[in-house]
Amino acid sequence: MALVPILSLIVAGLAVFVGPVISWRVAKRQLTATLEVSNKQIIAPMRQAWINNLRDILSELLSIALHYHVAGFEDRTDQEYQHLTHLEYKVSLMLNPLEGDHQRLEKLIAQMTARLSQQGSAKLDSEFETCHKAIVALSRQVLKREWVRVKDRIQPP
Repeated sequence: MALVPILSLIVAGLAVFVGPVISWRVAKRQLTATLEVSNKQIIAPMRQAWINNLRDILSELLSIALHYHVAGFEDRTDQEYQHLTHLEYKVSLMLNPLEGDHQRLEKLIAQMTARLSQQGSAKLDSEFETCHKAIVALSRQVLKREWVRVKDRIQPP
C-alpha cells in the first residue's frame, strides 16, 4: 500500500518537471514552422523580384554591349558608354560579393566592357565574344540557382 503514494509522488514530480519541457519543445517547433512560412511568404517575393530585375539588367547590358561591339569603335558616343557603365555598376551592386559565381560574373562583365573601350582588333573581338558568351552562361547558372532558392525552402545566409 505504501507503493501507491510513492508512485503518485513520482508521477506528480514528472508532470511538474517534464510537462514544461515538452510544452517548450512543442512551442519551439510551432514557432519555427510559423517563421518558415512567414519567411517564405515575405522573402520569396522579394527574392523573385530581385531575380527578375537582375535578369532584365543583364539582358539589357548584354544586348547593348553586343550592339556596341558590332557597331564599331567610331560609332559609339560617350553617352552610350555611360549607359553601359551604369548597367555594369547596377549589376555589380545587385550581386553578393561573398559568392564565387557572383564574383566571376562581375569580373567577366568588367572584362567585356573593357574590350569595348579599346579599338577593335581580331584578338579583342575574340576576347569580347568569349566574355560575352561566358557571361550569358554564368548568368543562367546564377539565375537558376537563385530560382531554386526561391522555390525550395529559403535558407538563411
